[in-house]
Amino acid sequence: MRKKIWTLVVVLLVGASSAQAVEVSDKLTFVKQVSNAALYTFNYPTKSASGEDVILSSVLMAWNPKDYKEGDQIETVHIYSHFTVTAQKECPTSIGENTTSEQQMVISTLKRNYGYTTPAPFVGRSIVIAPDYEGYGVSKDVPHPYMASEATARQVVDAVKYGLALYEKLVAEAGSTALPMSDDWCTFAYGFSQGGAITLAVQRYIEENDLADELRFQGSICGDGPHDLVETLKYYMFDNGDSYNAKTEHRKGMLSMTVVFPLILNGMLNADPEMKNYRLEDFFTQQFLDTGIIEWLDSKNYTTGDIDKMWSNQAKNGLTANGRTYTPEQMQEIFYIDAGGSIWGKIEKIVQPEFYEYMSNPDNFAGVPTESGNAFTDMHRALAKNSVAKGWQPLHRIVFFHSRYDMVVPYGNVESFRQEHPTEEGDLYMVIDDDFSKADHGMAGTAFYITLGLLERMGTQFTWLTEAVPTGIGDIAAERTGISSTGWYTLGGLKLIGKPSRKGIYICNGRKLALH
Repeated sequence: MRKKIWTLVVVLLVGASSAQAVEVSDKLTFVKQVSNAALYTFNYPTKSASGEDVILSSVLMAWNPKDYKEGDQIETVHIYSHFTVTAQKECPTSIGENTTSEQQMVISTLKRNYGYTTPAPFVGRSIVIAPDYEGYGVSKDVPHPYMASEATARQVVDAVKYGLALYEKLVAEAGSTALPMSDDWCTFAYGFSQGGAITLAVQRYIEENDLADELRFQGSICGDGPHDLVETLKYYMFDNGDSYNAKTEHRKGMLSMTVVFPLILNGMLNADPEMKNYRLEDFFTQQFLDTGIIEWLDSKNYTTGDIDKMWSNQAKNGLTANGRTYTPEQMQEIFYIDAGGSIWGKIEKIVQPEFYEYMSNPDNFAGVPTESGNAFTDMHRALAKNSVAKGWQPLHRIVFFHSRYDMVVPYGNVESFRQEHPTEEGDLYMVIDDDFSKADHGMAGTAFYITLGLLERMGTQFTWLTEAVPTGIGDIAAERTGISSTGWYTLGGLKLIGKPSRKGIYICNGRKLALH
């Protein structure tokens, strides 16, 4: 999710995907060198949201400075889940010349600390793997299953595993300048908005599928993520600008970023098995569908900013589509343009009356329907199933960044997680930073990526993720991690070949030790 793509200072130059037939990659495809980073793309096998075999695409960015020294190695892997895109040109493998992008901020994690005598822990000397989501990149001709959390998490993790295997293959090639992985490399996951929720889903998938040791996983950093889709919908319907001790311009039944709403509902229709018998017309009014929103999303040609501009034009000039004509006054019943030029959507005019009636009743949100019923209860169930705030117990630390002033992804998303996972002294596995921004979604996103660029602060966050034994490790050490009384281990329970060379917190002979 995103409100007006935030403009970043520098650009990432990546070649566009070719039009040839899609095949699984047997090696990384070099794109270009950007400062200290070598950029590659690759295609990998995974499962679609419907469970079928599918090939998706990804970027892999590896630290590879021209002036590297003997003994330099890759020390960390960063799993990066991108925010919402609606145009093919915005996805990780399609960033072209003269395009500003969040990806450059991710690239900066690979290059920012060189020239320093001592690189910040965990930040540089990294590989960043940034997959396209299903429906973008080489799979652009299929619908994007927006917020299908478990399916997308699996796809992201599959990209990481496959990408690392291809990178190891590259390192082994004769004459390769690709730097080898250190013996004690480790992995972090992070992302903002849709990427923040997918990051949390990635952690859940890694932990529930016993992949933490294989990936040497340390924890996650999640920015303003829609972790609880039901809570998000409740905010849209009932908040009147006074939730979470933060005064905002939001009003009941209004959408400050209208495109998010059809993205979410259409995503459930595309991805959830219980929704396969329902149609868009069961939820949206004909007038809203006549705006062209679904065709725009399916085309992958328009950014969220483009869509807002087209809706603004319809509100000012009216619309003729599919043999029907709507006056400007009729279009303004759906869209409101405020004094600053921002366009808002009115849910009551966007959805069918019966659906609006269901959403308007707070009693319907007292709990999730336990059985399949009608289109509205089944949509409710689909939203709950694809939320990641509840239903699992994290084993690794999480840093949440979330603005209390976010009107697109409300603060209730992280509150929902906190209420489901109360922490006690000595059992702290999450930190919530709600002071990093006092702005709405778009500017909060800018603040998040700028924070990623603050060497000292982000180094501290990554370090904090590694400093605690995963929740419950004392009870399951012998059973799940295999930690014994001898040898060196990471905090995640991974046994090392010998004494690690990188600074950090480790387990040695049954005790925690800090190497400086």
